[in-house]
Amino acid sequence: MFTNEITIRPFRDINDVIFASSLTHIVEWHSETKNELLSYFDYDMNSCFLAELNGEKAGFCIATAYQKNGFIGDLIVSPTYRNQGIGKLLVQAAISFLKDKKIDRIFLDSVTEAVPLYKRIGFREVCRSLRFFGGIEPETNPHVSKISQNDFEQICAIDKIFFGDDRSFFLQRRLVNYPQLCLKLVNDGKIQAYLFGREGEGGWIHVGPIVSLLDSHETFPILRAFQEIIGYQPFSIGVLETQREMVINLIQAGVKPNPEPPIRMILGEGQNLGSGP
Repeated sequence: MFTNEITIRPFRDINDVIFASSLTHIVEWHSETKNELLSYFDYDMNSCFLAELNGEKAGFCIATAYQKNGFIGDLIVSPTYRNQGIGKLLVQAAISFLKDKKIDRIFLDSVTEAVPLYKRIGFREVCRSLRFFGGIEPETNPHVSKISQNDFEQICAIDKIFFGDDRSFFLQRRLVNYPQLCLKLVNDGKIQAYLFGREGEGGWIHVGPIVSLLDSHETFPILRAFQEIIGYQPFSIGVLETQREMVINLIQAGVKPNPEPPIRMILGEGQNLGSGP
């Protein structure tokens, strides 16, 4: 009897990145482009896991290790090879990698149907990780301008507090790849809010992260200025449901929530990554 052989290994070269990009295209993850996958590969190629079934590439996932926290994302198995346990093996490889890195807390966003699987592994639910898509009324603002390299140190200092870890490598990549979509809001000579946008497949525009020292109402002008830059093209944005004011403002502005958002889950104890102070 023929037995399928599943192998999980790290990415080796750009060809593995191209394969991963082809899967994001198949499942229509418009914001996950080759550029984004290259960022993970360049950050740590050993954190990018590829599954092979009988020597054929079948799926992948990314395990990002920050300083204390880790995030498992971009888990995709080719439709041809699903229901054979490949996804579970990819997640297990990612968890082992992050634990070897002495990561305290591991996060992921799970679709609803996969929540029981992750619970059996040891994850618990934190909150819904909401997804919005649409447009808002554009408006220029004299306090909003593009981020420059001179702003980067100040932004990273703020971001480390609000995100709960150091993701400066990825923010720098966004600034280099999409400088026209990275904005700051300045009051009294100090950065009070910032956002990093990126371009996805087919012109898809995504906002994130967006961080502010202000309340949500005072932060909204930076989103309106972003809308002015991209014209009347809609954008996507992810917001944890715990950020209630931002959620309310987005809905009131006419941005539509995805009716089936993923669930933010954690393996370990501590504060939710990205929930701010």
